[in-house]
Amino acid sequence: MNRARSFRATGVLLVLFMLLSGPAALRAEPWRFGVMGDTQWTAADPFGENPSTVPVSIIEQVNRQFIDAGVKFVIQVGDLSDDGRELSQEVRVEAAQPLIDAGIGFFAFRGNHEARSAENGYGAPGFRQRYPQTRDGGFVRHDGGRYRIGSNFSSPVQISRELDGLSYSFDCGEGEERVRFVMIDNWPLPGRVVPNSTRYPSGYTIADQQPWIDERLDRRTRGTAHAFVFSHQPLIGENHQDTLFSGYADEHPEWQNAFFGSLHHNGVRLFICGHDHLHKRSVVTSPDGKSQVEQLIAASVSSKFYTPRPADDGGWRGQKSREVQVSRELYTVGYYLFSIDGPTVTVEYFADDHGGWKSDAAWPQGSGRPDTGKTPQLRFVLKERWSYSLNGRELAVPRSAGAVQ
Repeated sequence: MNRARSFRATGVLLVLFMLLSGPAALRAEPWRFGVMGDTQWTAADPFGENPSTVPVSIIEQVNRQFIDAGVKFVIQVGDLSDDGRELSQEVRVEAAQPLIDAGIGFFAFRGNHEARSAENGYGAPGFRQRYPQTRDGGFVRHDGGRYRIGSNFSSPVQISRELDGLSYSFDCGEGEERVRFVMIDNWPLPGRVVPNSTRYPSGYTIADQQPWIDERLDRRTRGTAHAFVFSHQPLIGENHQDTLFSGYADEHPEWQNAFFGSLHHNGVRLFICGHDHLHKRSVVTSPDGKSQVEQLIAASVSSKFYTPRPADDGGWRGQKSREVQVSRELYTVGYYLFSIDGPTVTVEYFADDHGGWKSDAAWPQGSGRPDTGKTPQLRFVLKERWSYSLNGRELAVPRSAGAVQ
């Protein structure tokens, strides 16, 4: 599938109006960070390039893009392997080491595939051991050299010590380029498993963690111009109908209103997640209609891709009316570069120029072919760029009826 057929820009155009402000705040050097989606290997591995359900053959190619772009660090939005086993998590850590050796930090959090089994404590003890940087920003190169990225690390330990290093927050940058990052983990823990209406139980819910989220996002006290919020599950997805709040998008509206309100009133412009293995930008409104935030679902870095469910599918329970799609691309491997330059944030979405990849046992171009299970050399091209400024205002403008789809 070529780009013209695979990339859909629909729904609305987000138009940014720049507003003149008073004297500029302290300016520092512009800087970049990267974001990558779920990393799962779900095909046969006849060439031995993707051990323990980790798509090393894809990760290595995306890592090179981040290194060449000179990002400070990379954030992965959960589902670090397909089977979630301890050996698989070791493989994933090793696959991130080239970034660390290049002086680029790597931050991650659990997804449902890490938290699938009580036998290994839902992956929580192993995650803490393998990713101490979620508590202090410390990294160790293969040659033994050490460095730190970020400051002001926090976890909601006042809620539970079990959340230490799982849900976490930190700052990076200086002056007007300083950013707060908030990562939310709501998955089961050895001491807490909360059933909900789908097969994905929770641990400490959004409602449990909301006081900490509010405190970390409070624009009056946080000391950063920018803030981003991350979790594995979407606010409203494209394929999966579970959400950050529970099993379906109509559940716990009071939790949703509080969370959306916290982001909206504290100037959070982007909520970033994974889980659905496709690129999707949309504007999502709270159940009470009072708050909204732009959501980015990160493209797959896997041999797995999902197809969106129709908006009138009964599993959405009528909640798709709260979402306005901005753009979408399916069946391709992609990654993101975020550039922070004073009050302006620019996001660039890069993806392979082939697209139309087959999923799972048919990766990359179909089952039964000689190359089934062999990752091709991917050629990444810029697919979408968008920006916003804290000194501006965004308005949603409907696309003309004659726009190319």
